[in-house]
Amino acid sequence: MNAAAPLLLDLDSFLARAEERGTPLDARAADAVLGLLALSRARRRTGLPEPTEELAEELLHTLLPLYVSAAADELPGFVAVLIALADHTHEAGRLNAKRRAKLVARVHELAEGFVQAMTSPRRVTWPRLYGNLLRADGVDAADARAVRDWVAAFAARPYADRHTAHGFALHRGDGPLGEAAYVEALCAERSRRARLLLAGRLEAEALAEQVRPRPGESPLIRDAPAGEPDDELEAWYGEQAGILADRWTAAGLDALLHGPYAHLAPGGGVPAPLLTLAGAMAEQHLEMYGDDFAPMPPAPLPATPEEQAARLRAVPLPRLLEQAAVEPEGADERTRELALAAGFLVPAHDGALSAGPSAETWREGGPAELTGLALNVLGALLAQLAEEEETAEDFAGEHLLTLYLLCERSGMTQSVARLAAQEDMWFVPPEHENTPDGTVPATGDYELPDLRALSEILGIPGLTEADREGLRPPAARLVCLMDRLAALGVTERTGDALSLTPLGSSLLRDALLLGLGGEAADVFPSWAQMLAWDAERLVTAARYWPKPVARRTLGGWLALQGPGGWTALFGALAAGGPLEEGARRRALLGVLDGMAVPGEALHALLADRVLGGWAEHTLHALGHPPVTSAVPLSARAVYLVDELEAIRLAASLDHRMTAGPDQEEPALFADLHAGFDKAAADWPGGGPALLTALARADPYTSAFLAQQLSQHPDRTTAEQARRAWRTFRTSSTARSPHTTKPAKRAGGKRKRR
Repeated sequence: MNAAAPLLLDLDSFLARAEERGTPLDARAADAVLGLLALSRARRRTGLPEPTEELAEELLHTLLPLYVSAAADELPGFVAVLIALADHTHEAGRLNAKRRAKLVARVHELAEGFVQAMTSPRRVTWPRLYGNLLRADGVDAADARAVRDWVAAFAARPYADRHTAHGFALHRGDGPLGEAAYVEALCAERSRRARLLLAGRLEAEALAEQVRPRPGESPLIRDAPAGEPDDELEAWYGEQAGILADRWTAAGLDALLHGPYAHLAPGGGVPAPLLTLAGAMAEQHLEMYGDDFAPMPPAPLPATPEEQAARLRAVPLPRLLEQAAVEPEGADERTRELALAAGFLVPAHDGALSAGPSAETWREGGPAELTGLALNVLGALLAQLAEEEETAEDFAGEHLLTLYLLCERSGMTQSVARLAAQEDMWFVPPEHENTPDGTVPATGDYELPDLRALSEILGIPGLTEADREGLRPPAARLVCLMDRLAALGVTERTGDALSLTPLGSSLLRDALLLGLGGEAADVFPSWAQMLAWDAERLVTAARYWPKPVARRTLGGWLALQGPGGWTALFGALAAGGPLEEGARRRALLGVLDGMAVPGEALHALLADRVLGGWAEHTLHALGHPPVTSAVPLSARAVYLVDELEAIRLAASLDHRMTAGPDQEEPALFADLHAGFDKAAADWPGGGPALLTALARADPYTSAFLAQQLSQHPDRTTAEQARRAWRTFRTSSTARSPHTTKPAKRAGGKRKRR
């Protein structure tokens, strides 16, 4: 095929006209603006591309930041070219004065965003970055020999100097330690997509000219091939894209970065596993909580970046991958695949394997670089585990979900058997707390606990040997997954006890922070950041956390606050909100140690219209009965709402655990009936008045009580309950209650869940 040639645009005449007017334009800026607009399918009835507002926005905010190297003081020159092109289109009669003025005004509006995009480290590509660096060093970017000499000298610089020169974001305080690696991965991915986009636009333009040329427009691409095999077409358009990229960055740079100096621009093949991992963590978090303020609970983390680096250097998997980089032939297939995916190995054009950029990072990198490397290895390892037979995922992202759920447990030890049952869709009572079984052998093949211990761990009575046998396969798969992750130091397991390590929590924290962006304290706070929260922020976050985690976290916060912290905490717990928000907050009362609450705080709380009933009950439990007249009736109603709802949920859970597969829930649970009647006997006005008070106290929670109590044998009470239920169902806050039947296995067999 013919060698690539520049686009067929009359650039010289355009520049000459500007010179004649006394407003000379930068030739390189003009070449890039005209070329990129032409490849955006702009009309060329004047011989040059005709800009529009939409094309101008894409050019300034997307295309130029993808393809052009330029110093900050050169950027106004690109805007000037675009305005001159608008003037040219107007003078040629293809743009009236009103539209020309509107277009120019829009270009000036876009200019600020253009400068931001061109100077952001998160928007660079490898060719743009190196083009900027060599220009800053005074190299003539049009001299291919000078460019090659500079690239060779840069490649010979020490690892740390090269990374400093790149100027990627550095670690900031409690932010993600792997930020620099993430920005580098973004650079690599933008570079990969930019080349594909440019080649694709060249091919699309050539095909359009061959199939349906526009009247009055001359060809844009000289000697475009037609009818050749796909691989030859792909190679030709890729070569064309490289030549254009060199015109806008530096002569010969594309061939250097795709050839002998490819290690200076890693990641050109596929997206870095780090990007996939960060995106998946963010997607998982948003799927769980949407845009709500719902940070992960703080977990134990390495105390310093240096400690994190030391932990990484102590684990076996990176050392195994480094050895594969030294001796690819000596590594097994699984290790070679992982080394290739994580960048420890790279394939040459002849298929031979050689050491990749990750091998150098492992040898020379500091804490930030090693963290980025570990995130890449973790992402690659999860992808490998998802495909292997022993650990194959049942759905995409299943293993990441497992790690996310472990993150929610804040590094606390979990039972392998319990987690396996949950992953196998058993119904494990969510409020049931238990510790891993200590009788399971710490080493050797994993064995499920015996039936008695298994029932205690899962909170499921009456398990059979058949149930235990059914749990063996998911437990074995989970153990295999966790043990493979342990080789990277992410998890640790002793017998039935499983947890994330501080290193694992730190890596997943980084992935989530990088994927979501924003402040660390709003996404995945450190312990110190959590301690600095006020009570409202703490309660808003903790309402989603598992109870053992919330108990530990609130306890740590209160210990720092001293006696005054209780007043602030109670104020936040008493705050209401839409739907179940109030009940979620009050549920945190259940994680507090009533014995630890100062008596003065409890007595002061008696008059609270929301929490007074809880304070009264707690004082009675402590043997210090208060003056009952101090408690508002509304506070007693709130306490009864929560107490009766707890009875309803316990009865519903018991039914799900013991009922037959087709047995519906009773219309009115006997325990709820008894609990309500007991409360109504002491309530002024009896059952109907109590229902009214419950609805005022918490319309959302009380509605589900009212639904059941509409079957109360007392007709007046039942009618009042039906009225409350109808009112709720027609309100804007209504949400159907959960009345799930026991889940079933595939094939119709009931599963214990």
